[in-house]
Amino acid sequence: MTKKKLPGDLKKRGRKRTNIDYEKAEKMAQILCTQTEIAAVMGIPYDTLEHDPEFRRIHKRGLESGRASLRRSQYLAATGGNPTMLIWLGKQYLGQRDKNDIEMSGKDGAPIKTETKIDLTKEVQKLVGMLSTIQR
Repeated sequence: MTKKKLPGDLKKRGRKRTNIDYEKAEKMAQILCTQTEIAAVMGIPYDTLEHDPEFRRIHKRGLESGRASLRRSQYLAATGGNPTMLIWLGKQYLGQRDKNDIEMSGKDGAPIKTETKIDLTKEVQKLVGMLSTIQR
């Protein structure tokens, strides 16, 4: 007669539960690490992180915090007088752009004279010759 196993006697099935360090994951997200990078650093399969709702929530919050921090740093650099940052932010948010006007002129500033000559006689003759050989 076989002995019936009680719930405490059953072996656990499936993979061992992975512990995720959410605090570390959020800090990495704040420096704009991707989920793949976080998985690699933490030694956890990407699929495990991808399907963990708490991780996804924390990663999103960390990315948003990181972007805000970066934007704040850029703004401070611009208001501190960094010309490169002033130009870049102006282009991104104020619609400013570099203007490249190229003006071409002829001799002594006169307009450039253009002339178009098309002689299709030879081309038409070639086509007529081709058609006559095809129709034979």
